Amino acid sequence: MKLRNSGIVIISLLILLCSCFTAAATSISDGTDDVWHWAQSLSGTGWAWQENVGGKPNIDIQEISYMVNENKITFSLKVSGTIQTSDKVFYYITYNSTDTYYYFSYSNGSANGFGIIDTNYTSDENFTISGDTLSVDFDVLGDTSKVELWGYAAEYTTIGDQTAEWWGDWAPNEEAPYYTEPDGTDVSNDTDGTDGTSNEDGASSETKTPGFEVILVIAAVAIALIFLRKRR
Repeated sequence: MKLRNSGIVIISLLILLCSCFTAAATSISDGTDDVWHWAQSLSGTGWAWQENVGGKPNIDIQEISYMVNENKITFSLKVSGTIQTSDKVFYYITYNSTDTYYYFSYSNGSANGFGIIDTNYTSDENFTISGDTLSVDFDVLGDTSKVELWGYAAEYTTIGDQTAEWWGDWAPNEEAPYYTEPDGTDVSNDTDGTDGTSNEDGASSETKTPGFEVILVIAAVAIALIFLRKRR
C-alpha cells in the first residue's frame, strides 16, 4: 500500500512539474490558397478585392500560434512557402490578453515588436526564421489568457500606393477585409464602416485598402515607445 501511495505522489509531482514549464499553448490553423488580391477588375473599370487567390505560398499563412514557457511567451507564424526577406513583403502578429498587448512585424531582415501593459513595456528579445516559420520571444508582462490572436502577411508591388495591386492573407479568415461566413453572414472588417460591393467580376470593391494603415501604426508605436523610455 505504501509503495502504491508513493507512486501516486511521484506521478502527481511529475505532472505538477511539467505544468510549471508550459503554462499555455494555442494555435490557429488557416487554409491554403485563401489569399486576397487587390487589383483592377477584369473589365479595367475599377479596383476590386479578389478572394481565394492561389500562387502566393510565401504569404499564404498556414498557422499562427503562441506558447508560454515560464516567463517567456513565443509567437510563431507559419506560411505554405518560405518566409521572405524583401522590402515588398511584410509579416505581422498581434495578440491581446486580458491586460497586455503584444505586436510584432517583420520585413526585409528588420523586426519591430513590443509588449505593453499600462506604462510597462518590453521589446522583442530575438526572432528566428526557419524556412516556413517566423518566431519571436517576449518577456511575459501580465496575464497570458488568450483574448485575441491573429496574423497577417502581405506582398506589395509599390509601398504606400493604394492604387497599386497587392496581396494579403489574414488568419483567422474573419480578419480579412470582406470575409463572409458560409451561411452568408458578413463578419468583415471594413475600414470605413461601409460594406463591400460586388462588381461585374464577382469581387468585392472598396475605395479603401486595408493594409497600408499598419505601416502608419508602426511609426506611431515607435514614437510612443520613445516617450515611455524617457519617462523611465
